[in-house]
Amino acid sequence: MRKRPLTAAALAVLVLSGGLVACDDPRVDVFQANCTTKALKWKVTVLKKKARTPHREARLAAVNTGADGCVFRGYPEFLVHSGKAGQADGVGQGRTRPVSVPSGKGVVVDLRYRDVEAGRPGDGDCWVKNGSAVVAAPRDGDRTEVGVQDEKGRRMEFMDVCDHRIRMAPPRAAAD
Repeated sequence: MRKRPLTAAALAVLVLSGGLVACDDPRVDVFQANCTTKALKWKVTVLKKKARTPHREARLAAVNTGADGCVFRGYPEFLVHSGKAGQADGVGQGRTRPVSVPSGKGVVVDLRYRDVEAGRPGDGDCWVKNGSAVVAAPRDGDRTEVGVQDEKGRRMEFMDVCDHRIRMAPPRAAAD
């Protein structure tokens, strides 16, 4: 039985694993650093409410302002609070995959929460009312406060959340 030289086996491993370092391969994420809260520019946009539904949808977007690419691994921290009283926390719905975020590109997380019901005043029904949200990148201890805006980019005075939870869809790369 003939033995193969170690160099030939090492060369075969390098050739077969060449896809691991290809730029477009999602497995390249293991070699990149996690995204940090400070290196991301955050934006919360409340979308127009659909008719006859108690739910409202919003979008949390973050753009990488750092010089290098990073990886968004998991759900971000997201919460809306009303002073020192109640707060509504973001809760992930489904499994996440790492999202590679090159410099200047972004990541998006869709949000869904219970809003003021049609025909009822919002003052007494919703216990969390705030014009800003607190966000943090996954696996990062730093937090930042972000203003809430409507689809036209105008600052909203209040984001009425009538539940303890804000459901978050898995993060995805932002469309160009």
